[in-house]
Amino acid sequence: MQLLQAKWNEAGGTGQLCGAWQVRNKRSDRQFRATAHNLAIELGRTSDMIDGWHGTAEQNLYSIAQDGFDTGRRCGQVYGAGEYFAKDPKVSISYAKGGAFMFLCKLLLGAEDTDHTWVNDMKYYVVKQRKQYVQALPVYLVQFQYSCGEVAGWLSQVTSVPQAQDEGTLQYRQRGGQSACEARRDAGMEAASTTQLWVGWLAPQLAQASDDAIHDDVCGFLHGLQISEVIPERNGARIGAHVLLTEPLTKAAFDKVASRRYQGRFRISVDDGQSQNPRCAGKACPRLTGPSGYCRGWNLAGHRAWQWSCPFEHPLDCRPTHGITFSSHEVAPRSAVYDQIETSLMQSAPFHNGQPQLIAVHRIVNPALERMYEQRRNFLTQKHGFTEEKELWHGTNCLAIPELLTHGLQPPSDTRPSENCLKSGGKGLCTTLCGTDCKHCKDPHDWAKCHMYGLGVYLADLAQKSHRYVREPERRTVASGCIGQGVGACIRGLNGELWGRVVEEQDNVWLLESGRIAKKETQGLKWQWEPALISRGVGVYIRGLQGELWGQVVAEEPTCWRLDSGRVAKKETEGLRWNWEPSAQEEADVYSMLFCRVCLGNPYLIEGNLLAPSGMHDVCWCQDPSEQLETVAEEWSNARGHDSFYVRGLNGAQRAGLGVYNSEYIVFQPFQVLPLYRVDYVLR
Repeated sequence: MQLLQAKWNEAGGTGQLCGAWQVRNKRSDRQFRATAHNLAIELGRTSDMIDGWHGTAEQNLYSIAQDGFDTGRRCGQVYGAGEYFAKDPKVSISYAKGGAFMFLCKLLLGAEDTDHTWVNDMKYYVVKQRKQYVQALPVYLVQFQYSCGEVAGWLSQVTSVPQAQDEGTLQYRQRGGQSACEARRDAGMEAASTTQLWVGWLAPQLAQASDDAIHDDVCGFLHGLQISEVIPERNGARIGAHVLLTEPLTKAAFDKVASRRYQGRFRISVDDGQSQNPRCAGKACPRLTGPSGYCRGWNLAGHRAWQWSCPFEHPLDCRPTHGITFSSHEVAPRSAVYDQIETSLMQSAPFHNGQPQLIAVHRIVNPALERMYEQRRNFLTQKHGFTEEKELWHGTNCLAIPELLTHGLQPPSDTRPSENCLKSGGKGLCTTLCGTDCKHCKDPHDWAKCHMYGLGVYLADLAQKSHRYVREPERRTVASGCIGQGVGACIRGLNGELWGRVVEEQDNVWLLESGRIAKKETQGLKWQWEPALISRGVGVYIRGLQGELWGQVVAEEPTCWRLDSGRVAKKETEGLRWNWEPSAQEEADVYSMLFCRVCLGNPYLIEGNLLAPSGMHDVCWCQDPSEQLETVAEEWSNARGHDSFYVRGLNGAQRAGLGVYNSEYIVFQPFQVLPLYRVDYVLR
């Protein structure tokens, strides 16, 4: 509910939501994913996906949730055939026709004009759903005001349904999800002794049990051994465990333990778990070469968390992104995606060191990362029956962006960079970029007021927050032609809300492309000018190919640009009869951030302060943090687990060093993050 309320506020909604219900429809979801697959083939990349709000009369709610959007029931269609969705939920309220509910939907945009139309002036998305495509998927039904109607009464009695025991769940898809069995066929021991073991897969019923119950189960199986610690490994529907012994176990004793039958009848794996296991030397990690394509232990030496060190090799040529090159293309201004990103960037402006102005948005295409993201999303959907996806910002050193766009956003190491390391030294980093095979980077990374919620990938819903982590901007020549006020400039309310770009001046008001008006007499009282850095569109000049200056654009029409001189420039003759007049150029620092699609899976809410600043610093995976929290906002789910942390900002109520002002999100698996856009901007 916290995530939905944040989404409602970000999109322009006002007030508190009264309730929300997740729409789970397997048939609609399969059709939506099939459409995404077909569009990816047509486009040569994954389709852009965006959120849209849809208001409708209450008698239509059930049919839409059950059967999706019926193309045979379209009406109105002012901006062309299709299903209509709003960027701002306040727009959708009027279409609820006095009701109290609306849908939040995922929209597959496909190709502009062919698969969707973006009505920039009205902020509408029109998805065309050609060829029986399903481009709109209802994800949530939200209640935005009090109601005592029939629908509200029915929904008040709806309760959570337990996960269905069908073939679509991990219990039936994963080996070890139905009964205890061998997890590692090559498990064994070659060393003279060990103090670390790994056992699994254990009884799948333990997936819903506490860590203490798993501890007791493992101790029962390993009876006779002196056990110091048992750390469960929860892998979907399967359960294994890392075991630390108080005394070394000899090879002869190990062989006897490995021959035991679990619960008197099951053969399970007992493996040597020490980080220097000679049996693993020179062998590629099976996690790296397996379906997940990732081993968290590739850059963890186990300085603080002994169970995370991996004895296998992690050669770079075994990564699923090895040999891959990404491509990019510029997103057109005034398109649906450009508008979404520009709005998100400016929502939290100004930044701590200046006012951002968007220069360009680049769409990133990396087939390997797209494939791995979809595999991870499918896994988490099978695990939970649902998954949360959200678009978030990530700020980093601009020089590192090509590496991130090639191999994905990697969770950090537990090792400090060495100044003698050519790859990681001398860059001001707090953790090494290297894996555990680096001969120079060996010292443990200690708490230094960093990674407050663990060694994961940090993202934010506010660009302002991620901008604080942007380093090394690129010095570049950019257009300096800022329209400071008047037609073409933007107006922002004093509360920070971007009202829109001015398209026309009248006697006492400015008309905005959003449909709003700004009274001139309220300048400085309710709104202020926001200079716009643009290279085409309203406010920019057009020059004929013969050298004649035709004039400044004052309005856009479907087929032409209308100029202040009274002339029109037909869009179809651009480059044939006229061109945009280039703005003046200047040298400026260009900052870049990544705008990512993030699969949060089943996020765990952290709301409140930590007990100690470094309490969660050494967390390497998404695990129960309740012992490190002052207050617990929700109970940890042992049955399904969680896949990310959602740390809700406390807006000034946090204690110094123990909480955060603005919200942040932490994931620990790189393929839960798909970097889709590089966003370039300058600061004024």
